[in-house]
Amino acid sequence: MARLIFELGIGSVQRPDDWARFRWNDFDATGMRVVQQKTGRELYIPCTGYLIQTLETEPKNGLTILTKQDGTPLPHRRMAQIMRDERRRLGVEAYDLYALRYRGIHELALHGCTDDEIASYSGHTTKAMIERYAGAAKQRIRAGQAHKKRQ
Repeated sequence: MARLIFELGIGSVQRPDDWARFRWNDFDATGMRVVQQKTGRELYIPCTGYLIQTLETEPKNGLTILTKQDGTPLPHRRMAQIMRDERRRLGVEAYDLYALRYRGIHELALHGCTDDEIASYSGHTTKAMIERYAGAAKQRIRAGQAHKKRQ
């Protein structure tokens, strides 16, 4: 369950509140349709290879992807507890669920995605929020470009 939550977080770059609402019928084997709880915005999110592999091996116990053993949706509180236990096991308690969203957006920026491309994936509507999540990665890329020119 922890790996599934991890892959949903990084692979979808959506807010943790949305992960528990992802439904199997919104996944088409390459991506998923998402309606953001906070904004009401509907997005199509292409899935990472890791997320696709994880979803393909995950049993479909209910309507939602994250479920309890009885097939009912996994409550946000239980999802947070699972990940809190996993972070403790790995010794990375300093990182919360939003760190997965941050990391996914960071990866998009590291791969050279524009602000518009990142926004189309994350659902952000302001450049300030994209800068908050992707700023360090974009700075790293620009510094590398400057270094190449300096050589």
